[in-house]
Amino acid sequence: MSKSYALTLWRTENSLLTLEDLAKAAGMTPEVVDAFVRYRLVEPSLKITAYQLFPISSIERLKRILRLRNDLGVNLAGVAVILEMTERIEELKREVIVLRRYCFPEE
Repeated sequence: MSKSYALTLWRTENSLLTLEDLAKAAGMTPEVVDAFVRYRLVEPSLKITAYQLFPISSIERLKRILRLRNDLGVNLAGVAVILEMTERIEELKREVIVLRRYCFPEE
């Protein structure tokens, strides 16, 4: 089995996308996705030599970035702040759910 085939098989089993696959799934060009990677708006979960592999969740993140840029006219710095704040809010929501279950187990 070739190394390339083995990597493709492993990547598929672990639901990871190459930059090109991610771009296609999000309806973008690889160059645009690469720019977002360079600005750290999207980060690979794994980097193997020349390959950057991204989780499936990156598709939705790219779509959010495009909505912020195209629909609201937010610049890249603003996009980064909004995404960070949104992720923090989601994290806090999960913590509140856990705390409610712990403090009020009968509800």
